[in-house]
Amino acid sequence: MTSFSPATVSRADPATSALDGRRIVLDCRWLGRGGAGRVTELVLAGLASDPPPGRWILWGDADRVSRFCFTGAEIAEWRGDPHALLGQRDLLRVPPGDVVVWLHQMRPLRPGRSVTFILDTIPLRHGGGRPTRLAKRAFLSAVARLSTRILTISEFSRRSIASDLGMRPEELAIVPLPEDERRARSIARLRAELEQEDVLLYLGRFDRHKNLEQLCVAFGRTRFAAAGGRLLLAGGWPGEVEFLRSRVEASGPGAIELRGQCAETEVEHLLATSRALVQPSLEEGYGLPAFEAAASGLPVAASRTGGMVDLPEDAAVLFDPTDVEDMVRALDEAVARPARPPRAIVRGKPGRVVIAAAAAALAS
Repeated sequence: MTSFSPATVSRADPATSALDGRRIVLDCRWLGRGGAGRVTELVLAGLASDPPPGRWILWGDADRVSRFCFTGAEIAEWRGDPHALLGQRDLLRVPPGDVVVWLHQMRPLRPGRSVTFILDTIPLRHGGGRPTRLAKRAFLSAVARLSTRILTISEFSRRSIASDLGMRPEELAIVPLPEDERRARSIARLRAELEQEDVLLYLGRFDRHKNLEQLCVAFGRTRFAAAGGRLLLAGGWPGEVEFLRSRVEASGPGAIELRGQCAETEVEHLLATSRALVQPSLEEGYGLPAFEAAASGLPVAASRTGGMVDLPEDAAVLFDPTDVEDMVRALDEAVARPARPPRAIVRGKPGRVVIAAAAAALAS
């Protein structure tokens, strides 16, 4: 595997000439499914803003994919669960193409030219017992071997993947994830119209590495909680919600609320009406909810891990996720900060990196 440079890519760039007349299958099955779905949206938005050469096949749920379709693209209908059989149920359902761009590491283990997003290697440290983690390491190693090019989402993830899978960091390109500026402005407008609530918000899965039990302990010690503030944890899957609820029932009636996955309109409402967002993960490949909240002007408290270490100081209060007292300090400081006007936190063109990787895969 050789490195490539995605710095400048355009339809006229000789580096992308390998795409002319070729079929590029883009895995869009993750749309609407957590962080991977948001990454898929940002990549599709990037491609739509600067349509690439070639014939792009958007493989996914047509109801979700259609609004992202761009010039030179067509939809290949799919229904199902991309997690099924560890991603192998769709092994024989992949549309024909000259290269496949997988937007998640849980992909069918099939040969052929491919570009794969490996978002992080967190499951190798926080994904169950030792036998389970060893199986996940074997799976990710197979994904890396089968991929012509590998992309990731932060410098932290690049270093972790290189170390965990025995690669050189320069073999992985980082895809920038600029926030949706229209969405950020929409949330800010909604905030100006609605009454703020004394709520500290968490958005995301309820996995163990998200450190939510520690967050609940820290929250109970904050001045914010003592004054009647509430902690709202939203985004867990049904089994995760019930498990965590059984662990935090002793926190007091009404102090901590748990919700499952939320519709986009509900997420925007929560971001508009809460006092701050918290991201307390022990390890995080990127921390997209923290970046999107900061872009909308909502104060953020975040652990020092992943891409979140690059959040501006005036947008986020960072803390050590293993230190309860440090977390208490950060939570109280974040909820006391006023909301700010919306702004771009990350700049870049994710579509260009994907285009360059697909071209490099075809040219190799």
